[in-house]
Parts: sequence; structure tokens; C-alpha cells
Amino acid sequence: MSRDPGVWIAALLTLAVWSYLYKQNLVFQVVEHVFIGISAAHAMTVAYFTIQGKGIQPLLAGDMTLLFPIIGGLLLYTRFHPKTAWLSRMPLGFTMGTAAAVVIRGSVDASFVKQIQATMLPLTSLDNVLLVGGTIATVTYFLFNLKSRNGAGGYLATFGRYVMMAALGAAYGNTVMMRMSLLIPRVRFVFGDWLRVIK
Repeated sequence: MSRDPGVWIAALLTLAVWSYLYKQNLVFQVVEHVFIGISAAHAMTVAYFTIQGKGIQPLLAGDMTLLFPIIGGLLLYTRFHPKTAWLSRMPLGFTMGTAAAVVIRGSVDASFVKQIQATMLPLTSLDNVLLVGGTIATVTYFLFNLKSRNGAGGYLATFGRYVMMAALGAAYGNTVMMRMSLLIPRVRFVFGDWLRVIK
């Protein structure tokens, strides 16, 4: 076994998290709270030094453009006082409006326009034929105003359902593979770095 106390702490914390596979227990809950506390403390520390380095110091150096975001950030804390809580709505509304505009603009381009452009392919290969045909079939599946599902529209919609099932299965398989890629390094750490059973 390893003699490094850091390795021991990390290995015991890993085993404590894995104990949830048996059932929820006090050890797992303690480690969960420790993880959340450390994450919150780290986020607050990073935020403090970011505000200090990119906000306060440039402001004191004469960059007055940072005065507005700093005032907006301070106004958010007025929410803790009932009489001044209404002041927090101004920076919050500005932040939400800006975020919504950025997300809508990005979503229309990435999720709509780019998807249409990616489907406009020459039917010169089997991959392109399957992609274009699968897209058309999937869209057809959601055309509920088709009067009859017995004709060509019905067969196309059925094929679209199979395409969706294949896509969801591939997405699920990708998720499982991603989780396994997170699990394998921890298994190597416990049995390799800590127990030294494997190399």
C-alpha cells in the first residue's frame, strides 16, 4: 500500500462515495457535504480574486467603465434587506435580459440554422443518404396532421421513429461510455496508486 497520506485520503473518500452503490448511508452523506462545501469555498475564493484582480484594481487604476458592473453586483446584495430588496431587480433584470438575448441568438444559429445547413448534403454517399433520409423521416413523424398513416407518409413516419430510437440508443451508449471513462481512472487509482495491486 501507498504511504502517502494524500493518496490515503483520496482513496478513502473514493470508497466513501462508492458506498452509495450499496445504499445511502451516513458516510456518503458526510463526504457529499464535504465535497459541496469545498466546491463552494473554492468558487468563492476564485470569485474574490477575480473581482479583486479584474474589478477593484483596474477601477482604482482609473478604469471607470468597471464602475457600472461593480455597482450592479453590489445592488444584488440589497435583496437581503426587505426595504431595499427592490433595488436588486434592476441588475438581475439586466443580467437575465442579456443572458436571454445571447442564448436566443446562439440557439437560433447553432440549433436551427446550422442544423439545416448540415442537412443540405449531396446524395453522393450512403452516409449522406441516411442522414438526409433520417432527418426527413424524423420530421415526418411529428407531422400529426397527416390524414392517413397507411400510405408513404405512414412508412416514412415509422422509419423516423426507428431513427429516433437508434439516436436515443446511441446517446445513451455515449453517456454510459462517458461515465465509464470517469470510473476507470478511479479504479486504477484505488487498486494501483493506493493498494498497488495493479500497475
